[in-house]
Order: sequence, then structure tokens, then C-alpha cells
Amino acid sequence: MHVVVCNRLTEYLGIEIVSAMLKQAGHTVELVFEPDILTAGFVRALPEALKRRVDSVDRTARRVLDANPDVVLFPSEINSFDWCSRVGARVKQDRPSIWCVHGGFHTTSTPEECIGRDGVDALCIGEGDHAIPEFVAALEAGEDHRSIANIWVKDPDGTVHENKPRPLIQDLDSLPYPDKDLYYGPMPGLSREYMCVASRGCHWACSFCFYTTLYDIYGRNGFVRARSPEHVLGELIEAKEKYDMRYVVFHDDIFPTSLKWLKEFAPLYKEHIGLPFSCITHPQLMREETADLLGEMGCKYVIMGAQTVNESSRSADVINRTESSDEIAVAVKRLKKWGIFVLLDHIFGIPGESMEDQEEALRFYSDIGPDVVKPFFMSYFPGTDLSKRKESVENVGEEELQKNEEGKWDHFMFQGELSGNDYRPYNLAYALFPMLGTRGRKAMVDAGLHKKLAPIGGLPGLGNIIIFPRLVTGLLTDRDIRPKLYLNYLRSILRYQVETAGLPGTR
Repeated sequence: MHVVVCNRLTEYLGIEIVSAMLKQAGHTVELVFEPDILTAGFVRALPEALKRRVDSVDRTARRVLDANPDVVLFPSEINSFDWCSRVGARVKQDRPSIWCVHGGFHTTSTPEECIGRDGVDALCIGEGDHAIPEFVAALEAGEDHRSIANIWVKDPDGTVHENKPRPLIQDLDSLPYPDKDLYYGPMPGLSREYMCVASRGCHWACSFCFYTTLYDIYGRNGFVRARSPEHVLGELIEAKEKYDMRYVVFHDDIFPTSLKWLKEFAPLYKEHIGLPFSCITHPQLMREETADLLGEMGCKYVIMGAQTVNESSRSADVINRTESSDEIAVAVKRLKKWGIFVLLDHIFGIPGESMEDQEEALRFYSDIGPDVVKPFFMSYFPGTDLSKRKESVENVGEEELQKNEEGKWDHFMFQGELSGNDYRPYNLAYALFPMLGTRGRKAMVDAGLHKKLAPIGGLPGLGNIIIFPRLVTGLLTDRDIRPKLYLNYLRSILRYQVETAGLPGTR
């Protein structure tokens, strides 16, 4: 069968393994990618007529139809499911026989909501590595496709066949290497920032994280799984020979999963790959030996969650973070000893927190010296522990919660808009962090400049331009590699868009 993968915004790593397995089974797989530079969060202030003009749904649906698929796979999250379902509905309007199959965290957490949408024939709940190829094989053979584990199927009359999830795949080495040609073929520039996943799952259970939804399905036992160091190395060696790799991004939820694993992997990576890399980790994983191994391997950039400095907020009754402020400070110090660029995530709007908490957090970050603090506004993903607590959502509007259920976020980031005027001073302060040294940050806080400068002349406030100081400093120095990688990404997807679909807004 001919399968089209259709998504927007970014490369989806999970679908690459599904694509590899489909090709192994003899199917053909093609990508229809929509960068969606304009519609994804950048035109909110424009008139509705202009928003409709640049909307990419019709353009994308035409490209899908031109590919003449039997099945369309839509990998999506909360920030793109609505778009995917609208593309699917437009495709089926012209050709009802095409199967539109959706998967991702959002479909897993809200299957009842998703299966009822137009443009959705089937959902993949949980891992799709085996489920999707099995489903496509059943369609091709004309066999029963309505009782496959992990797959929900909707009949033309609206009847839904809900199938239970299969156990998680424990032996990740049994899966093929991801089909990177799916994205890197049409967009070769993306390969410079090679994305790799060495494990699945997370050891922690932050109440706001969509993983708590999966814990309800699978439990915690056996949830964290890692590929062998040799298997990961094999993928990277093959990719280095094939693509223009210049940088590796370990896109694991937490990297490394263990010190034992890293001790085996580090010398192999250093000897055979030797490229700079980045990863996401946790403060409590950052033992001194772990930081030393990362530094020796060539790690240049680390993202860690801090989220708050309020001990009450860290409790299991609020966001369920287990690290202490001291552990965060020590982790930052150990990484920066190796010259590793450290980005800390911070959350605005945690239930029960005040502006005094934000002031305390700002002083704490100024003291411990991460290179960047990246703030997000608290997000209420459907099905998470946080969203289930009445006391946590009592101040959240019903309209916002419903939008989350329907997957109607429209932005590159999971929470793309920092909202709430009270947070402008702190958003501004973190925006200026990359341009200020430790002494400059402390002087800014001591003088209260972040509060004085945030609302200028009644304008929205400088805090809303958080990306620009970081972009400038990143382009002028070699410390923050992300801005250069972002520009490479933009060049690659814009070239692809012009070559395949024309500029946004054209017909």
C-alpha cells in the first residue's frame, strides 16, 4: 500500500520507526510536510480574513490527494491535532476511501474526543511501532482491521471499535533504525541537527506532564526502557556516513537513563562519533561522574527542568517535583564546570504561587547562574494528574480546558504565549539573562529594573520579546548553539515549502 505521513511544524521521531517498519513490509511511504511558519502562532493579531488566507489546510490536503495514498498517517500533539483532523476531513471530502489514521500523545490521552472528529477514521493509542504496520497489512489483505490492539476504528456509521493497548515494547533494539530519509530526503538541511532517541519513558511523574496519562494506562513498572549503547551507536555511525551531520540532539525525555548506561556509551560515542551534542536531563541525575562523562563526550548544551523554587509547589499535591533547590544549584555548577550551556525551564502560574515566589525564583536563578531560564505558562494537558484535580483547575477557564481537550493549540511550542501582565517583569528579566553576566543580573534585580521596564508606555511590555536577546547573543557567540540551529531549520523548511507548495497564502 502507499502510505503518506502528513504533519506540520517539526520532525516526528516516532513516525520514523513506523515508516521503517512499513517499508520493511513492502509498503511505500511518502512525506507531506507543512512548515506552517505563519499559521502556527504568528498571525494571531491579524484580521480573520487574512488568517484564512494563510491557513494551510486546503493546500496540504491537495498535496496529500496528489500523492494518491491508500492511508494517511497523522502524527500530532495538542498543538496540531485540530489541524491534522481538518486536513483529514478535507482529504476525505474528495476521496472518502482514503484511511486517515491519527496518533500521538493527544490521541492517547483524549481518544473519545478525537475519534469523533471529522477526518479521523482510526486512532493509534500508545506505541504504534507494531500496531500501525499490522493495521495497514490487514487493510491490504482485506482482513479484520477492527480488532487490532492499540487501534480504535470508526465505521462509516459512526460505530467505534475500541481496542485495548498492547504491552509496551521492552526490547527497543528489536526495532529498526528510524527512517530518517522520510524527513531528511526532502529537507536535507535538517540532518545537520540529527535527532536521536536512546530511550523511552521517564523516571519521574510531574503532575503536569502528559506521561502521567500513560501511567494510568501502563503503570510505572517497565515504563522506562533504553536501547543498548551499541544499538544507538550503530544508528549514529550509519547516519554520519549518510548525512551531513554536524550536531546530535538526544531527544530523550531524560538523558541518560542511568549512569551505568552512560559509562558504556560515552567512550563509544567519543571514539566513533565525536560530534557536539545536546540533551534533556534532570537535576537529580546529575551526579559529578555523570557531568564529567557528558563533558568528556562533547556535550555542549543541556536542558533541565527547575520549574519553581517553592518547596510547597514541589509537593505531590501540586506539581510533584522531587528535587530540591540545592540539587538544582549543584547540577548547574557541575555542568558549567565543563563549559556546558545550561538552560533551565521555569513555570509561571503554578497553582497557589504568588509574585513573591517569582521574585524569589528570579533571585535564585541569578545566584546559581544558568545561561538561560526559559519560562512557560502552566499548561493543563488533558488527562494529567494536575488537570484531574478540581482545586488545580478551579481558576482555569472552561474555554481553555475545552480547547486543550480538542487539541486546538496553534503554536510551535506546547505553550507558545506567555500570558498574564503580572509576569511581564519576570519574562523580561529572563529575556535579558543571556546579555547579562552574574553581576549584571543581580544589579538588575536589586534595582528592580525588570519591574520598571516591563510596561513601557502602555505597550504589551518588553517581556514578550524574550527570543530576541537570546537570538542576538547566540549569533554573536559560540556559547548558545540553538539560535544558529534554529536558523538552519528555518532555511531548510522554507526551501522545502517553496519547492513543494509555494509561499504561504498562495494558491
